[in-house]
Amino acid sequence: MKNWFYYTIIIVVLSACSAMHNVPSSQVPNNFINPNITSAYVDQNGNFYPNQWENKFGQAPKKATRKEYSLMKIATENGFQQDLISFENTQLKAFANRVKNKKRVIIFIHGINNDYMSSLKNYNKARNFMDLNKTTDEVVNFYWDGLVTNNIFGAAKVWVSATTNSQLAGEYGLRRILNSISNKEIYLISHSRGAAVVLSALRNPELKYVEKRIAENFHHIDVENAAPLAENSNKIYSIMIAPAIGVKDFKTEEGNFKEFSKQLKMIHSTINETDFILGKGKTGILASSFTSTDFGFDPKTHQEIATQYNLCETTDFTGQKSHDFKDYIVNPKFKEILKKFKLSK
Repeated sequence: MKNWFYYTIIIVVLSACSAMHNVPSSQVPNNFINPNITSAYVDQNGNFYPNQWENKFGQAPKKATRKEYSLMKIATENGFQQDLISFENTQLKAFANRVKNKKRVIIFIHGINNDYMSSLKNYNKARNFMDLNKTTDEVVNFYWDGLVTNNIFGAAKVWVSATTNSQLAGEYGLRRILNSISNKEIYLISHSRGAAVVLSALRNPELKYVEKRIAENFHHIDVENAAPLAENSNKIYSIMIAPAIGVKDFKTEEGNFKEFSKQLKMIHSTINETDFILGKGKTGILASSFTSTDFGFDPKTHQEIATQYNLCETTDFTGQKSHDFKDYIVNPKFKEILKKFKLSK
């Protein structure tokens, strides 16, 4: 009876608190910045924002929900779906042409509760530690709708609501970027729930039935027939900083561990037993209320997953209490990770 009371309070609090969509501040959010930076910005379903997007799609509602606002929903229901598809195809072809002679592609993926500017600052900070060749390396700043709030209770709602967004951003957004690249070394540097974006790009996520119906009926997204990751002879290295994922993210609906493309060469993740955010669900009444984040928090969980794949390595950040991307970046151990992949100065 006591637990029911607590759960009721949680539901009331989460319902009363709002989060906003993470939408672009620019009207040309998907662009190329010479000499070697690509900006890629997708909505909650992984569709790329077109130029002058606000003219056709309007402003996102102040209170974000899964059903109300998306590029494909508005385009389909207002008769310009093909315009959106055409823009995306043109942009992806231009990106493919831009990177065809590059050797390495480094892709940054932020976590939940990050807007454009905070993510950009973190990407720039991380890039400053890297030894990048302006001719042979391309950097992709990837932005997705992990929602945004300044309210402490709203942050709890973001954890719940942004789970599906991270999966679709990977399956439909990041994957199409990866499919535009061939014969390259690809480094996916993610923070927090950005790790779910990465996994969903590599292999279809297991969406809840209700989320599938919302995607299909409200947003006109065919989640059952997404194009798979193309076998383009890439070498993919995933660097997961404070990964907010768990065993479930690695499993199929049947409970089996997923098989990933042979292009995936390594998953190097941080372990931090003092990261309060990653440890949020370990004790108390919230234990079953949030998506598991044990992969970046609990060595036993990491080992359970690592035994299934011969490509998992870790760097221990235990002692650092902050979950913020910027604090992981300035930790000297981040530079050690970059050195391992020959990315550091």
